[in-house]
Amino acid sequence: MKLSHYLSIVAIAAMFASCGQQGATGPAGPTGATGATGATGANGVANISTSTYTVTASNWTDPSSNTTWISSWTEGDITDNNNDAVVAYWSISSSGWLALPVTSLINPGDEMSFGYDNNIVTFSYYTGGTFTAPPSSYSNFTTIYYKVTVIPPAIQAKYPGTNWQNASEVQRIPEVQAALNNADNR
Repeated sequence: MKLSHYLSIVAIAAMFASCGQQGATGPAGPTGATGATGATGANGVANISTSTYTVTASNWTDPSSNTTWISSWTEGDITDNNNDAVVAYWSISSSGWLALPVTSLINPGDEMSFGYDNNIVTFSYYTGGTFTAPPSSYSNFTTIYYKVTVIPPAIQAKYPGTNWQNASEVQRIPEVQAALNNADNR
């Protein structure tokens, strides 16, 4: 009886084992429908923020005896002073952005540049020493637009070897090009 019980168990196990075998995989089924488009990110570009500042005569101050004029603004998108890449561009028409710094812009030896510390960005115009007026006193420069672009470390990691201090080089990155077409005006 034990032998017949044992043989019954072996027979049932063999029967179940043979049921697990499968044939060749069939062809793939049709492609499913396309899912819904996801939400657009901030400014339409992944984590890159841009802000445009409009600087006129009333925004310039002179802390250095008529040779360097500055205009300082709060920039809340600079969240990591040590790791965010911050570059700035300028324009007199709020389009056709040109990289900062720039020299011999209005007069030989002058320089327009920017700097930042924590959440403050400062645009500066050094007259070159011979001239003493702020840039807004020159007819083509009564209003200057500055665009500050803040690029987080995750985007920087996609472009190793980029000189993040060179705004012209940074401007060639596709995400930055897209960001330059979007901005909050301040």
